[in-house]
Amino acid sequence: MSYWRILLRDYYAKLALAVLVVALSSRGATAQSHRSQLFKRDLDFGRIEMMALEGGRTVIRIPEAEDAREVVVVGAIRIHFPLVALVDRFRDAESLLAGDGIVTQIGAFDGQPSIEQLRGLRLPEGDFEALSKCEVGDCKVKLTREWIEAMSAIDWSSPGHRRLASAAMVRALVQYLDAYLAGGNAGLPVYHDKSQPLAASEDFNRLHARSLQYLRHTAELWNHMARFPERQPRAIEDRFFWMVEDFGLRPVTSLNHMMIAGDSVAGNYSATVVVKQIYALHYLQSLVKVATLIPASELYPLRGTYLVLSAQLRFDSKVGGFKRLLLKRGLENKWTQSLERLRGRAEALYRRERAASTQDG
Repeated sequence: MSYWRILLRDYYAKLALAVLVVALSSRGATAQSHRSQLFKRDLDFGRIEMMALEGGRTVIRIPEAEDAREVVVVGAIRIHFPLVALVDRFRDAESLLAGDGIVTQIGAFDGQPSIEQLRGLRLPEGDFEALSKCEVGDCKVKLTREWIEAMSAIDWSSPGHRRLASAAMVRALVQYLDAYLAGGNAGLPVYHDKSQPLAASEDFNRLHARSLQYLRHTAELWNHMARFPERQPRAIEDRFFWMVEDFGLRPVTSLNHMMIAGDSVAGNYSATVVVKQIYALHYLQSLVKVATLIPASELYPLRGTYLVLSAQLRFDSKVGGFKRLLLKRGLENKWTQSLERLRGRAEALYRRERAASTQDG
């Protein structure tokens, strides 16, 4: 081979390497810009918080809410699990959330809601006493007029009163979900537990207007949350489930709408999962949870995923003083526990899957 041919070969090899380095650098810069926008601008995370995340610690923030009836909590963690595979786990809400320290019971709806799909629900012990004293305009359980009257009609001195109350509650949940699937926010319950009826749709609209800033970057998902079922984009998956959660006050039974959206910008894949409350038995007039997943490194996707999990809770009355302090402390502990348990389950599952694939190979 002549000297000039060797020189030309080396030149093109170096040029190709330079192009690859520039492309990877550009891709990495785009990913870094996305992370910076999320953590620095939207969440106000500083150097200390980012170092904590990189070190494997959980970062929790409870910013001041704009409304005295609202509480906001934000948590972040790094999980050694590829992003796309982790999004698949979110599709299975039952296995992902069960036993996370907050969710004590959970079940998914498959197709048309039915009583059979709620057979696994066990009402928390304290709910029976609250239901037995329920009257329209004076009830410690959030129900519509029809179901408060149904609870009042039960003979609470009879041996089977718990079975009757549980069956009525299950029928009410199916009715509430059917109404939402047909009418969206217009089908949300109007609660008659207090002297003044409260429409869940009105409170959701107030919460939606102040949705966490970074959710608004996913405009299609943000709009879908408000307009369902009027318009159902193909890129968004809708799932429905019931669960019982313990935020630190008393267990809350709820119906929920999960929306999953993936986004790819300049080859950088990220995902957002929103859980919107349809109905809650206690306290909560409206609730929106947002899970944002972005790769910890775009150049090396297997290095893991940043998970940011936030919630906006809107209560049926003002949360102030000692009650707010107690709730904040409970949320901080529960959120930390939930994220760390989620990471533990996800990483253990990933190790098992890798070990199985190695054996098969």
